[in-house]
Amino acid sequence: MKRLILAVLLSSLLFLPGCGSGGSSSITSTPTSANTTINFGDATNDQVIGFEMLINSITLSGGSNPSVLPKPTEFEFVHAAGILEPLSLISVPSGTYTGATIGVANPEVVIMTASGPSKIPATLTASTVTVTFPSPITIGANAAVLNFDLNLATSITLNATNTAATVTPQFTATTASVPANNGGEDDEHGEMEDIRGAITNVSSPKFTIQPSQTAQPVTFTTNSSTQFKDGITSFSQLANGMIVSVDAVTQTDGTLLATKVESETETANGQEVEGFVTSVTGSPATQIVVSTQKSSVTSTTLGTSVTVSIGNGTKFAVQSRNLSGTLPAFDATHIGKAQRVEVDSETASNNAGTATGDKIKLTEQALTGTISALSGGNFTLTVGSTSAFATLTGGTAVAVQTQSGTEIKNVTLSNGATVRVRGLLFVNGTAYTMVAARIVQPE
Repeated sequence: MKRLILAVLLSSLLFLPGCGSGGSSSITSTPTSANTTINFGDATNDQVIGFEMLINSITLSGGSNPSVLPKPTEFEFVHAAGILEPLSLISVPSGTYTGATIGVANPEVVIMTASGPSKIPATLTASTVTVTFPSPITIGANAAVLNFDLNLATSITLNATNTAATVTPQFTATTASVPANNGGEDDEHGEMEDIRGAITNVSSPKFTIQPSQTAQPVTFTTNSSTQFKDGITSFSQLANGMIVSVDAVTQTDGTLLATKVESETETANGQEVEGFVTSVTGSPATQIVVSTQKSSVTSTTLGTSVTVSIGNGTKFAVQSRNLSGTLPAFDATHIGKAQRVEVDSETASNNAGTATGDKIKLTEQALTGTISALSGGNFTLTVGSTSAFATLTGGTAVAVQTQSGTEIKNVTLSNGATVRVRGLLFVNGTAYTMVAARIVQPE
């Protein structure tokens, strides 16, 4: 990845059956329209640690030219490196579509400099982007998937002094289908992972959350196979205001079945902040600073540096759907710069720049680099010397470990190959290890 050209992937999924009933995210089957889930994602980049853009509209070309975004919605892309997240669930009329027009506005870019995170001016060169599908798609009564990719390798350019950015969105589109009986789903085919939001309604066996970056509330149904974890053991403990993380699959009728529900906060006035660790005080750590990517508190915006206190009661955990078994330590002694974390506080702070670390979770992130010292599935990943990781840590080498749950997609591991690795980043002193959840060819 070149120093002045930074890559990000944006993807959208459209699942097609059913129409809304009894609320914006409740779905029933109908032959004349198809429920649509629009997901956004992102590939990793070198220097950018935060990129947010307002998605004003998404309109399909064909039929009645339907709009598939209920309202303008801001989306932060870097946190979703290598995965997809839902932006909207909406009913789409049956028909044949040849493309889409996407309206965008208000790009915000945060880069890592030697003096710390810096939000730089970003100029958008076009407010609408027209995407032509490789071939026309026909939406009927069965679930289907439409993926939009935004390639920031050609969409974002930093100036020579890294003090301003130009954004020229460039999209491509592909299609897929939702497997029957939830078989073999991944995030390109209807699976959803770690969708977070505050609960707004509970009515057994369903509950509704409002994610911070979704155009409308999202309703999940549960069954006897749904797992409840991290402070909750059953559906009966769900309550309005509680912040939860949900893994789900898309059923062929378009409804979302929660496979796992985790409590992020157990109170109705809690707070959640997600982002990269940029500073650590003490060993064991008594304080960290997090550059915000996402927050449940509206006053804590993209790029806000949040000082997080760590005490004897702070709980540490790791969060990954694919990784299991014995993992390296993550605690007050093993927390470091460049790790991506989620900070949960049972009581929201009155100050946008501070938070209490009641619970700190290590979350997945992505790095791009070159493979060397390949042995079995393990190797050394060398990232760019101007990358945010190198700026924060002073190093460029990361030991990568794979395990049985690691997904290696569309790439052959070999020395000298460039790959994007998404997983959990652990630190021990000055040595960094990433346990890989997914390895892919960079866009």
